[in-house]
Amino acid sequence: MKSCRTIQPLQLEIFVVILLLCTARAQDPSLPGGSQATPARWKETGWWPTNGAPARNEYAGAETCSRCHAGIAVTQRKTPMFSAASRPSESELLRHHTRLPFSESEYSYVLSRQPNESRFLIEDGTRMISAPIDWAFGSGEVAQTYVLKRNDTYLESRLTYYTSLMALGITTGHSARTPQNIEETLGDPIDAETAPRCFGCHTTGSTTSGRFDPDHATLGLTCEACHGPGVKHVAAMNSAKSGSVEQTIFSAKKLSPVESVDFCGACHRTPVDVAAFMPANMGIATLRFQPYRLERSLCWGQKGDARITCVACHDPHQPLVRDLAAYDAKCLKCHASTGNAPSSTLIAGCTVGKKDCASCHMPKYEIPAVHAKFTDHYIRIVRPGTGFLP
Repeated sequence: MKSCRTIQPLQLEIFVVILLLCTARAQDPSLPGGSQATPARWKETGWWPTNGAPARNEYAGAETCSRCHAGIAVTQRKTPMFSAASRPSESELLRHHTRLPFSESEYSYVLSRQPNESRFLIEDGTRMISAPIDWAFGSGEVAQTYVLKRNDTYLESRLTYYTSLMALGITTGHSARTPQNIEETLGDPIDAETAPRCFGCHTTGSTTSGRFDPDHATLGLTCEACHGPGVKHVAAMNSAKSGSVEQTIFSAKKLSPVESVDFCGACHRTPVDVAAFMPANMGIATLRFQPYRLERSLCWGQKGDARITCVACHDPHQPLVRDLAAYDAKCLKCHASTGNAPSSTLIAGCTVGKKDCASCHMPKYEIPAVHAKFTDHYIRIVRPGTGFLP
């Protein structure tokens, strides 16, 4: 949705200097090993998510990966990441909603599913405009936004389907101002710099050899979106030659805590990405930037902690675990259980609760524009009456 858009950055070297002067955050970007902007990671590593440098023929495809990693492939297909993008004909949400109406001022909208396509039909009483949907972004678990292509311009749809509403609403980040003409009702243009970033977080291989070409992308985030192109790895595995194959595919296991969180932050926003690219004073909307919120936690520390990285609690190959009690064991890797004294490896635990730690220390807040609640990854003691802390 629109909050993925970026502010037009200056040259990378210039905005890094500006970042060093930004207000203090959980991680000082000037410190060695500190959080970095995603474009900086592209330059210093052989592979990083959303990096569009590799050529298309370097990608092996998810089906090839699944020949050796069948179990992981099966469960990864059940994650929202795998369904981060689809063509309208493959969108389960659009299959179940053949006609979605919406109205504002003099404009009447219908998102209509037809035999061979889904399209927006919009009328203002005297004129009608119609355009097909090219991509559906989001699994629909929370919402689904649509991308259209008119001539050579990509448009983010003005309307998004919100699951909690079971209806269309204004896309997050779009102006609530009534469009001034019927052409504006379709959505806002996505600039040439932002489009690759958006598609890079919803598809695999939308940019290759530095060229943005989403029509040939693999929809959704598959193995190579995180592990990088796999042709060399497949060749090494099929070769009878001895030797290590670890260098032929990327593994996030080798990353430091800060690097690990930045790795996920390539799409979920690193602290520096938030400072550099996102609008100021986003308020509660920053709940959607989990790495940024996590690094605000006092327990994060200067160099981070491997026990509280994203992957310490969430396995990207598995559907999200929603049972809060299942996360208690993660908390007890750092904290002594209630009633037990702290030790050299465990700091003091909660004096109030004995289970469901995250329900108090990582509360949920609703983002009004998204019509959904999000878990706040800013781990802290939440005092009674304390609401969201920016």
